[in-house]
Amino acid sequence: MSKLTTQHRAFVSLGAALASVATGIVLGVGTAAASRSAVHAAAYRLTATLTPSQEVPAVQAPRASGHFHGVLFRTGLGTARIASLAGCKVVTPPRRSGLPTEINCGGASVNLPGAPGQWRLVWRLTVNGLSGPATAADIHLASPGFAAAVAFMLCGPCASTTHGIAAVSSSQGSALVAGDSYVNVSTVAHPSGEIRGQIARTTIGFSAGS
Repeated sequence: MSKLTTQHRAFVSLGAALASVATGIVLGVGTAAASRSAVHAAAYRLTATLTPSQEVPAVQAPRASGHFHGVLFRTGLGTARIASLAGCKVVTPPRRSGLPTEINCGGASVNLPGAPGQWRLVWRLTVNGLSGPATAADIHLASPGFAAAVAFMLCGPCASTTHGIAAVSSSQGSALVAGDSYVNVSTVAHPSGEIRGQIARTTIGFSAGS
């Protein structure tokens, strides 16, 4: 299970930053209909619309809904390249400060740690009309119509708008971009999930080969 660090600092403009990926991608652009093979790109934009009807079985919560936005990118390919793909700017720390290099996306700053080839998911989740506060939001690895155990947690409890960054494995990254994963939000009334949304890949970035 991947380790998650939820950041509640300068992510107020993350929604606009994630949307900018569609125009920031510069090479190898494709669609979700592309090959469902292992992850071979530098950056992907991911989205999901969460509804009660997608739960297995479906849940009766007519006012509940949610939206998930994310950027999945690979470390070790060069900060400038990742920033270009994501439509962001490189923030270089002062010399000898010991601070990490960051990319700034419309006011949201994200560190770029990790050894070459590791994957990071920067995400933003909004929920509305739930029966009560969201007790947890998780990523599960399964196709539409099927349920699976939690792969990794996004937040718990969760505010109406929550954001963060997670490290993901290669197999988890492959499931995220192949349409074989979903976001699930739980409440006290529906501990197994009140709203669910299948994650879809909307754009592909720079091809890195096999």
